[in-house]
Amino acid sequence: MAWVAGDQLQGGKYTIEKELGRGRFGITYLVKNRNSDRQVIKILNDDLLKSLNQSERARLETIFLREAVKLAQCKHKHIVAVEDPFQEGEHLCLVMEYVNEVSLADLRPPILSEPQALRYIQQIGEALIVVHKNGLIHRDVHPGNILLRQREGQLEAVLIDFGLTLDFDHILTTSRTKETSDGFTPPELYARGTITHGYSDIYSLAATLYKLLTGKTPVDAVKRKVDGEHLVSPKEFNPQISDRTNDAILKGMKLDPQERSQSMREWLDLLGLSGDNSQPSVIVPPNTNPTWERNIQFWGLVIAAIAAIGTLLSGIVGWIPIFHPSPSSNQPSQSPSSSSTKTP
Repeated sequence: MAWVAGDQLQGGKYTIEKELGRGRFGITYLVKNRNSDRQVIKILNDDLLKSLNQSERARLETIFLREAVKLAQCKHKHIVAVEDPFQEGEHLCLVMEYVNEVSLADLRPPILSEPQALRYIQQIGEALIVVHKNGLIHRDVHPGNILLRQREGQLEAVLIDFGLTLDFDHILTTSRTKETSDGFTPPELYARGTITHGYSDIYSLAATLYKLLTGKTPVDAVKRKVDGEHLVSPKEFNPQISDRTNDAILKGMKLDPQERSQSMREWLDLLGLSGDNSQPSVIVPPNTNPTWERNIQFWGLVIAAIAAIGTLLSGIVGWIPIFHPSPSSNQPSQSPSSSSTKTP
């Protein structure tokens, strides 16, 4: 069962206020900590976990833990901050900064002025430069994964949801159609045998800019590539878009990855967006990981080992306590079940 308002986690360290959302893999909750600060706790979707065998569950939990590692590597003012993960009952929990509940997908009216849209795109583009410098691609950039935060009297964009992040040059060995967002996922992320790289995030961010300036989701990449559907120029929907921005969007959404800009910096330059010198790029060297990151990596291996043993000895079922298990007396009144902020 899902957690409800008033349930307490970690012996009262966090109190559930409400569920924020459910996605394909996770559920997120708005919580208050002991200092009355609002934060977000994300867990894996309990219904999904129950539908998986032990090996599949272990794989998903390992991926979930790696999300925390990847978020910790990519520190930037326009990337949601993550804290030390913990375990509550059977659930692994990621604690994240509370940004807002409003995303770019929630904007009304849905069309922004070009200067405002470009401001948000630059902020997320600069954040993705840090992601790419860490050898990662986000792989799920779209308006629903960009939240708006109020700071110094202005709204600014914050990138969330690193649950689908992959390493550069990762070769997709299986079809990932369940991990795509129609209109925003580039064609190479649908097929097996393709290699991931930063140009995939460029496609998604260009498609996001298309949506912000036209109010329309661009035609899906597979329909373009397989069915020959035409991508309508954004300027045809909104004649006020400048030629420079129109051309940059179309280049960023080329079906052939080699025809796109090959770096986020290069694509932002096409838009006339200069670098953001106020936020230095942060790259975490492999040998200077925080302690909790090493713990995540260790327990990820333990989870995988348990899964392997489980496939041979079907009678072995159980869970290893990780991080900071709560005493049984502090468990919520209803059995936990969920996770996500704007969920995957």
